[in-house]
Amino acid sequence: MTISLPGLPALARGIAGVLMAGAISAILFLICVQGSFHEGITDFDFAHVLGTAVEGTATEKSGAEALGVIGDSVGPTALWITVISGIVLLAFHALVIVRLVHRSWIVQGLALAVVMFLAIGLIFIPYADAHLDTPMGPWGADQGGWTPIVFAGSSLIASLVGARCYDLAERASWWEPEKVAVDEQLAELTGVDESFELPEQDTERGVIRP
Repeated sequence: MTISLPGLPALARGIAGVLMAGAISAILFLICVQGSFHEGITDFDFAHVLGTAVEGTATEKSGAEALGVIGDSVGPTALWITVISGIVLLAFHALVIVRLVHRSWIVQGLALAVVMFLAIGLIFIPYADAHLDTPMGPWGADQGGWTPIVFAGSSLIASLVGARCYDLAERASWWEPEKVAVDEQLAELTGVDESFELPEQDTERGVIRP
């Protein structure tokens, strides 16, 4: 007995889209928040706070760069947790937001940004505040007045990019190789609309017909 699963290709595209978009949005979010920290916009070192809250202790060398994971003993932990969190958020996006918000990927991305911003303020900040001695405040406001704005902007950018990546990956046409019409492209470049077909030769009359 053969079981037909017509939805299997769509399921595979959805899973691939969640993994790809989740990882991309997580890295982009980390770039935004850590870049804001290194530029002095906020005093909130997201990667260090997240890694320390999970592991309990950390040693940080001076001049730590590259998303705050190099030179910081808890940096790799923060990186992996951020990526996993991004994948979880994109799974929520695929299972809930896409099915409830029947609009363009931009509107869906805005909805995802709200969810991400709320998750930071209602889950991450209370967790870090409970495991560290440094006061955080709402959305990390005690680490600089711009911190909530940094989180909001980073969530918006990461969510829009993640929503767009998922929207593309979910389409079957996005995975299909693009067919290149050589004749049409050459005609556009040269301005001559001709094919490469050889002219027919009339052997009886000794002439060549176009």
